[in-house]
Amino acid sequence: MNFNQDLLEHKHTTGKSCLNSKTFAMPFQSSIQLDQLKNMTAITEMILRTLNAPLLGTTKAGFPASSEHDATYEKVVHDTNSGGDKSNAGHFISDSYVNAHGKRDYKFYIPSDYKGEALPLIVMLHGCTQGPDDFATGTGMNLIAEQHRCIVVYPCQDQGANSSKCWNWFKAIDQKRDQGEPALIAGITRKIMADYHIDKRSVFIAGMSAGGAMAAIMADAYPELYAAVGIHSGLPFGAASDLSSVLAAMHGAASQIKKPFSGVAVPIIVFHGDQDHTVNSKNADHLMERYLDSSESKNLVIQKENGTGKLDRRYTRIRYAENTASQKNSNKSCPAEQWVIHGAGHAWSGGNGQGSFTDAAGPDASREMLRFFLSQVSHEQTYSK
Repeated sequence: MNFNQDLLEHKHTTGKSCLNSKTFAMPFQSSIQLDQLKNMTAITEMILRTLNAPLLGTTKAGFPASSEHDATYEKVVHDTNSGGDKSNAGHFISDSYVNAHGKRDYKFYIPSDYKGEALPLIVMLHGCTQGPDDFATGTGMNLIAEQHRCIVVYPCQDQGANSSKCWNWFKAIDQKRDQGEPALIAGITRKIMADYHIDKRSVFIAGMSAGGAMAAIMADAYPELYAAVGIHSGLPFGAASDLSSVLAAMHGAASQIKKPFSGVAVPIIVFHGDQDHTVNSKNADHLMERYLDSSESKNLVIQKENGTGKLDRRYTRIRYAENTASQKNSNKSCPAEQWVIHGAGHAWSGGNGQGSFTDAAGPDASREMLRFFLSQVSHEQTYSK
């Protein structure tokens, strides 16, 4: 696809914006020199202009509910994540975590009928300018967790660590195991596992945009902790470490493909819109290339299918499946999937329009991620109601 080189140009979009769009209308001026942008504050500002300007205003994605079912779905998700009668909903609880690397708030969702039995855990990392409530609403993950009996935790980036609340996926200190933000996110994961009965084989992590890039880092740094990773509109681990590499990576420039630090590649599912003018969809290809370069990808065969989501949004799903003989005796028959959402921009596919940065027309990325996650364990059916 052709990539819009002027990412900072103000785009005409639909729906409501949570920030003043004029803030992001500034064009990239040639007078700005790299030596003027050496500190991380400047890098963050540049990322915000490129990463989020096209997102603002896509909250509703321009699509009304396509049926009575869709309207009910949005209402239930909204009620589950905010005020109103929660007699049929679970608990959405606020807490915080502190270790030697700092402090982060988080929220977590517990299904209404939870009685202490072992359940899966999904860690959800929001994108820039988002937070737990917004991300939970937009992805609809709490509603899905209620139906399929999972616990979901949403770490919240601190504005003091990044003024736009982006996870610092581009900073070297935040790309390492037991350092910076990875240590905090892993700490939150382990705290939930200690406080509640979590099936240790069924701990997963997913993220959107900057959160997707951080999810990729977490899967690489902690393969013993996370059984699978879901990345929506994100970037591969090690894609950037400074301003010039940030912009190049977001434009889709191929980064040096690095093998997993531990030598283990975590099963991966990737979603990306092929009209994403914020984080180029080539990054999805780079993510898959990195997995396929690992030893876990040997003997995989490609299975491709085309389909449509809500309101006829087309997609191509590429499965990297084990050979037929292996599939007969393995629940891990497909350790890697890539979903190309045709015509979609930088937004969560199939999301609820009451949250930000969603595209209601696409296939439901949240449900497909959970389906993929649970397929990596041998007892998927024991969780659902």
